[in-house]
Amino acid sequence: MDTAPTSGIERFFRAKEPSQRAARGQHQNRMKTIWNVALATIALAGMSGAAHADLNQVGEVGLPLNPTAQIPQAGGFRLQGNYYDAGRAFGGTIREYSVGGAIRAGQKLPLEVSGNINYSNGAGSNKKTLFGIGAKYLFSRENDPIGVRLAVGAGYGETDGGFLLGNLRNYHAYAVATKSLGQLTQGRVPITGHLGLRYDNYKASGFNGTNRASVYLGAEVPVTPTGEVQVLGEIGTKVIKGGGSPYSAGLRYRPTQQPFGATIGIQRQGVLDNKGRIFIQIGYTFGGR
Repeated sequence: MDTAPTSGIERFFRAKEPSQRAARGQHQNRMKTIWNVALATIALAGMSGAAHADLNQVGEVGLPLNPTAQIPQAGGFRLQGNYYDAGRAFGGTIREYSVGGAIRAGQKLPLEVSGNINYSNGAGSNKKTLFGIGAKYLFSRENDPIGVRLAVGAGYGETDGGFLLGNLRNYHAYAVATKSLGQLTQGRVPITGHLGLRYDNYKASGFNGTNRASVYLGAEVPVTPTGEVQVLGEIGTKVIKGGGSPYSAGLRYRPTQQPFGATIGIQRQGVLDNKGRIFIQIGYTFGGR
């Protein structure tokens, strides 16, 4: 049963209760704001470090198949091991095991230099070692007035074309934009979107070659607030006459503020056949700030 206060002390504390509840509410709101800011800061630190250093199949910073407008941090070097099932050629399935690396050319120069060594366990008993090399220049960042990352690059890569084609050589050039679709201050790592235009020239022994311009888009979607677990996806138009549209979809694990990362998923390069096949990536970033 509620009774009226019988003393001055009781009346004093009863009078203080509404203001105390309001103060507690304000304190809880402040703590919530501090937590969201701290979470966003952790996420930003992760994104500005190794988060932008995952490599594609030829060693460029990007999604599993295509480059993005992201480069290694100053002083950082990304080393990554890959397994790609490249598809079926005449004689059997081609499996590629590669080691790729990307480094920033200087502390202030936003130039990425990349490359890879690719060991192909080709169709039948056809085994060979192939290589790739590339460069990318970052023109703008998201904190610039334009509000988006813009980069251009070019590269050369080799893949196993099977018994009939031998070494399939690819020369490519591209322009790509990358942007965060959201605000870090909301307490979550935002979705990162990519849109690119590329030109590919494929050549091989006994093959007239093919030239083709294509468009691709992709996204990195965080599953956890700090982006430790992400879903990746990309798709593009055909890069070679008679091929399929390249795509990949995967799950990436990258602990916050740690240099280690791993991705597994399916991909279709759209060159040798039109089936989705498995890929695995494991990488580590040395140095950086």
